[in-house]
Amino acid sequence: MNLHKQRGMSLVAVSVLFMILGLVAMGFLYTIRYGHLPMQEVWARWGKSANVIGKELKNASGIPDSSAPATGSAPGAENMPAPVTVESGVKRCVINGKTVYSDTDCHNNATATTLKLQDTQGFQKPKPAADAASASSPEQDARIKMIEKAIEKASK
Repeated sequence: MNLHKQRGMSLVAVSVLFMILGLVAMGFLYTIRYGHLPMQEVWARWGKSANVIGKELKNASGIPDSSAPATGSAPGAENMPAPVTVESGVKRCVINGKTVYSDTDCHNNATATTLKLQDTQGFQKPKPAADAASASSPEQDARIKMIEKAIEKASK
């Protein structure tokens, strides 16, 4: 009886090869459907998180940032418009049929108007009911008595 050793790839190598092929195919199909790979978003989020954490660590440690100029003003700060405040308002312009809100001038646009901003407090918790409304009514008293009776029966 002659035994001949089989030639070719092992079963493990074939399974690894087809796993890689399946991963590439899934990535291709996902890219066709959504136009990007999900890991691109993850990498972008991690990069932003790393930048924020790095800046916070530099601020906490007191080490000056080498990328920022030592003069204390950002480059081009003299050309920057003043920040929008409630008093200054914003400009509303219609450009190419679209309404645009901006903190800069609308380049002599005839449709430009200045809008005043209103400072609001956002969502607030509703105020509690008046004392007259919170007085106990006979229906509430009866409900409380029924609940107490049920509790007594359950405890026996």
